[in-house]
Amino acid sequence: MQAADLWWAGRDETLSAKLDKMAPPCFRMDDVLNEAMVKTSANRDGVAWRTDVLNRDEVAECMVYFSQWKVSMEASIAATESTVRAQSSVDNLRKTLVDFRGAIKNDLTSMKAASERVQAEVVQMRDKYKQAQDMLTSPEFLKAIENAERMASALASIQALTETKVSVAVFAGGK
Repeated sequence: MQAADLWWAGRDETLSAKLDKMAPPCFRMDDVLNEAMVKTSANRDGVAWRTDVLNRDEVAECMVYFSQWKVSMEASIAATESTVRAQSSVDNLRKTLVDFRGAIKNDLTSMKAASERVQAEVVQMRDKYKQAQDMLTSPEFLKAIENAERMASALASIQALTETKVSVAVFAGGK
């Protein structure tokens, strides 16, 4: 696991131990800490330190510089990782926007095509209604209606006649 991942995961103690191992040789305190650690034969729990070793000026000075380096490294790791994550988020957002624009463009193109089809169909319907209206109000159609009304009247009159009248009328017309 990388140091930055430890920082993001909130595992500060693990990060601290990893940074201790990453320290430049001039800040390494392994020998001093080994000398300062109290070792007993009783194997008791816990750690004790010899203050006479830790209070030496050169050790205290090195610890100050090491602490400053460690805090700087934590800040550097946080800044670097934050930048990387922010850039990754921006890249993901950019990809999402490109995909969204593509989908919207396709949808808009489809809607435009559908709108144009509807408009064309409306124009065709309007033209057909106009043609039907023109045909139904034309002088020829009015004459056809008048002829149909006369024919219906004649057929009604013929139907009203009985067969006898029709045959008499036929015979009377023949003499």
